[in-house]
Amino acid sequence: MRGQVELPVYGDYVGQVIKEIQRNARKGLHLCVRFSGGKDSVVLKWLFDQAGIEYTARFSPTTVDPPEALDFIRKYHKDVLWDMPRIGMFSLIIKKGFPPTRMCRYCCREFKERNTCSKNAVTCTGVRQKESLKRINRRKYEICRLDANVSFFNPIIDWTEEQVWTVIDDNHIPYCCTYDEGFTRLGCIGCPLTSSKQIIKEFRRWPKFENAYYLAFKHMLEGRQFDKWKTAADVMEWYIYGAETRYKQLDAKGIEGQIDFSNNGMYEDDSFGHPTCYQDLRDVADAKRVLLNE
Repeated sequence: MRGQVELPVYGDYVGQVIKEIQRNARKGLHLCVRFSGGKDSVVLKWLFDQAGIEYTARFSPTTVDPPEALDFIRKYHKDVLWDMPRIGMFSLIIKKGFPPTRMCRYCCREFKERNTCSKNAVTCTGVRQKESLKRINRRKYEICRLDANVSFFNPIIDWTEEQVWTVIDDNHIPYCCTYDEGFTRLGCIGCPLTSSKQIIKEFRRWPKFENAYYLAFKHMLEGRQFDKWKTAADVMEWYIYGAETRYKQLDAKGIEGQIDFSNNGMYEDDSFGHPTCYQDLRDVADAKRVLLNE
């Protein structure tokens, strides 16, 4: 089971969130929960159930989700609507001709940004400020910087991880089994927004996905020329180790206009309804130029 932690006294933070959800529902707002199957989103969905209001919950599979997460959602959350992708991750890599990176998050754009709640709905997420330094300035209510017609409601924005697990444990809320294996996040296998250490851990746990990335890189190289990459093994080595080294170099140089690579944290719900997570996107040509010096 998960490591034993010293939990805070169970307070009224649960009741406050439930009442706020009910107040928003009474305003006639259409509330749409962005669901990932992670610990924060299962608690968020439970809170909406306790509120006794009408809402929809939507999940955006990416084709690189842990199989255990998909099985968990199918078993315990049959009411969640699935927004199926138009293309798989590995076909997308071949099409783009470059691996996804922190500079060029075309996978987020395809799998997460596109599959959002309707514009007449308030998108509800399990984002929390204490998940990472980059989220410390997030607010309970936000407007999308890319589309002023899209609004967000983050009910548990100020909760701690301990509070989330307290609610799960006290109410016997089912959660994905990968947490009991020592995984602290539930996201895409091999996600480029995580650290090299995390990618290696995931590839060891799900070796078929590592092989699928390798084959995608192999086909990606066909008909394309790279100075640094001649084989799929070259790409894989760079994807796991080289990219992170390059991020640190860029961050140390403080290159104007480059994103901050110092925080390797990536958590479930990170791509769901984040009003700023796409502002630093670079296209493939820029990523190739900056990351490979080509």
